[in-house]
Amino acid sequence: MQAYQFSMSKILDWREDLEEAAQKDVKSVEVKLMKEQQQLEALLRDSRKIKSDNLFKTDIDSVKRHSLYKDLLDDKIIQQKNRIHQVEIELEAVREKLKSANKDKRMMIKLEEKERLVHTEAEKKEEQKQLDEISTLQFGRNLALNPNLSI
Repeated sequence: MQAYQFSMSKILDWREDLEEAAQKDVKSVEVKLMKEQQQLEALLRDSRKIKSDNLFKTDIDSVKRHSLYKDLLDDKIIQQKNRIHQVEIELEAVREKLKSANKDKRMMIKLEEKERLVHTEAEKKEEQKQLDEISTLQFGRNLALNPNLSI
């Protein structure tokens, strides 16, 4: 019998490629999220520093500038939190895509296992059929050579 070849191997390869692409997407979005969070932490550090520096200023102009800068930082912090939220939504979407790609790949692997099992069973039946035929022929030869044999 011929060697086993999965009938849908090209589809399985394609689904494996989709899963790899989805994994890369997840990793890139995770890196993006981490960078955005680091940027937020830097803004928060700056904001805390400005607030503590503001305590020692007595000049009205410098207090005013610090206040405006603090307000600007607060706005940037809000914007950064919104960006992080958008990246988290994007990360959830690509994780869902990865989950779906993984599910599709596992389905194809199960199909391959079932098809391989059917192929193996067919090979065993064919082999048993050939062995039965050989046994029958051997018995027929022995019977023809020795007509005195009884069944």
